[in-house]
Amino acid sequence: MTAPALTFLAPPSLGDDHDDSSTDAAIAASVWPTSSTRRAAGTLRMTRGAREAATGMKVTDGDIQRCLDAADDVSPDPNTPSRTRFRRGNLVVLAGADGMVLRVNRRSR
Repeated sequence: MTAPALTFLAPPSLGDDHDDSSTDAAIAASVWPTSSTRRAAGTLRMTRGAREAATGMKVTDGDIQRCLDAADDVSPDPNTPSRTRFRRGNLVVLAGADGMVLRVNRRSR
């Protein structure tokens, strides 16, 4: 059995692209989004469960972003090492390798 070919699409054009060749852009596109492209949307990328948990605990996107940017402790998740656990104070944020926030939790001290 052979593996299917993977095709990576380029991010949307910013309008200053004079070349109509989409194959060059697809080859040059990064697999993982950069921090500048992640923040361009204005909000954090979060799973539905993480967003609902944050809303229920009254944790703002700013609080989560501060936890990601200036964490007191950063470590791989013990259950899934490809995920990273950020802790700032009593706020714990679990993020995937692509920067997606997967879980938001408050720890008791």
